[in-house]
Amino acid sequence: MSKKDLINMLNQDLSAELGTIIRYNYQASKASGPEAPSMREMLRGEIPDELGHATFLSDVIVDLGGEPTLKPKEFKPTENLKDMLEQDLKLELQDVVNYKQHAQAAEALGEVELKLKLEEMAADESEHARELARVLRGI
Repeated sequence: MSKKDLINMLNQDLSAELGTIIRYNYQASKASGPEAPSMREMLRGEIPDELGHATFLSDVIVDLGGEPTLKPKEFKPTENLKDMLEQDLKLELQDVVNYKQHAQAAEALGEVELKLKLEEMAADESEHARELARVLRGI
């Protein structure tokens, strides 16, 4: 494991966060039906957290000597609210796995602060996944 490998991992995380910001904004705009007002609020309410994650990741990538990605992770646009939320849940759970693995890589390189922050971000994404699963059970 090298610092370059860690930077690549962090850029994957940054790409995912940038994609999530775009995806949530898109989905909030496209949400319709009786659940739309609450879903719009929930999705847009998550954007500041995702932006905070992206900001942290960008700063750390630069501090480690890397170049932050500008490319958001792509997603498949969906029209149906249930499909949107299922996609979100799948991607949030993948983010949890990635953050946990990347925290271990940071620890291996002695990056204690980064390890702890990535674990915290994994917990944030896990909480959001739990909320999405709860909403999905009601649809």
